[in-house]
Amino acid sequence: MEIGSSTPSPGTLSSVGSAAVSGLQRAEARVADGTEQLAAGNLDPAVILDISTAQTGFAANAAVLKSTDDMSKRLLDMLA
Repeated sequence: MEIGSSTPSPGTLSSVGSAAVSGLQRAEARVADGTEQLAAGNLDPAVILDISTAQTGFAANAAVLKSTDDMSKRLLDMLA
């Protein structure tokens, strides 16, 4: 969407949602990898930090997804 435009560009909200879902999947994979390493006995602090960082990333992407959903609902309400 260009600055000053009154209508969003097609696909803008869906591309943000897609990016958020991809971020959720990447964070989930990082947590799974880290927990496997911990279960195998790797107590490296970097592994624990990566799990923590992935959890924060997951929460951030979930918030983006919720915001995208809220914006979509508001847009539909305005157009109805």
